Amino acid sequence: MKFGKCKKAISAIGLAVGLALGAGAAQSATLISFQDDDVDFVVRATTTGGVTTFTPVQSGNISLGDIIVTVETFNTLTVGGVNGIPAGQQLTGVGAVQVNAIAGNVLTLGAYTGGLNSILALGTGNNPDANVGAPGNAGGGAVVALFLNGTSGTIGNPANDDINLNLDSSSAPATNCGATLSGCIYQGSVGTLYQLDGFRGDPDESWVANIPQGLSIPNILNNSAANTLSSTNVELSNFFQLGGTIEFINVLTGQPCGNPGYIADGCVQVKLTSSLQGGQGLPGSTSNPGVGEAFAHSDIDGQKWMATPAPEPGTLALLGLGLAGLGFGTSRRKKVAA
Repeated sequence: MKFGKCKKAISAIGLAVGLALGAGAAQSATLISFQDDDVDFVVRATTTGGVTTFTPVQSGNISLGDIIVTVETFNTLTVGGVNGIPAGQQLTGVGAVQVNAIAGNVLTLGAYTGGLNSILALGTGNNPDANVGAPGNAGGGAVVALFLNGTSGTIGNPANDDINLNLDSSSAPATNCGATLSGCIYQGSVGTLYQLDGFRGDPDESWVANIPQGLSIPNILNNSAANTLSSTNVELSNFFQLGGTIEFINVLTGQPCGNPGYIADGCVQVKLTSSLQGGQGLPGSTSNPGVGEAFAHSDIDGQKWMATPAPEPGTLALLGLGLAGLGFGTSRRKKVAA
């Protein structure tokens, strides 16, 4: 009897350890962090005869209904502290948010009502992933799409025009996509879809920008690219992630929340902070007179957690030993009873 009780205890310990480690592996997550350089456009949409035209502006003030389009190139992408950008590729993106409310110099932004797909569709040519899924996926609340793409192309080459996109404000020229809306969107959305984020109905989602110096587009355009003009906090949900599932993150601590779902709990799937810099050096600014379309540079820092989908093989083996021990103990008790 004592031996049976001991065996039962050992079996239970083995099972408990196996289950605990298995659960730990299943619930663990890998931190993905990223930082980029951007070029930004204020875009106004007009629809005539069912056809929508997007016009970038460099005059007037940012107004209700304006679309802020951001084209992004990521300097860093780390997955678990390791570089996540494959050799010979780069990570780029296109984002579009619409001004839903203005209170003083504070903007509240949301998904563009026409859908992100209609913005990405401005790209032409070798752009197989410009349409990132069905309208319900990239139209229903999506605001940011990132792509892994090449760097060896040349603008104007029909066979390979996927260039190494450079949006660093300290470069001359300030961009190598011409700072035109269509050219930059095209280069930002060539390649394989890496992630798609936006508004999915989580009460904790938000996109709020504070621009203390005012909403004058020319003032922002002609300000130094070294000047930070705004602070922006963004909390989004994830629609798609290449290679994994994105967990929820606590917006205050930055730590994973597991998978609570889209509820009011202070947890979202993607956390971003952004700053707007002046557009000095962009075409159309006083330092670079002429016809231009972009109005500012910006910088985004973000993080998210990718769930570990299953226990490691060693953990599964330990879990199996625990189950085997439990089965042996049960068998032993039956033999003793007989």
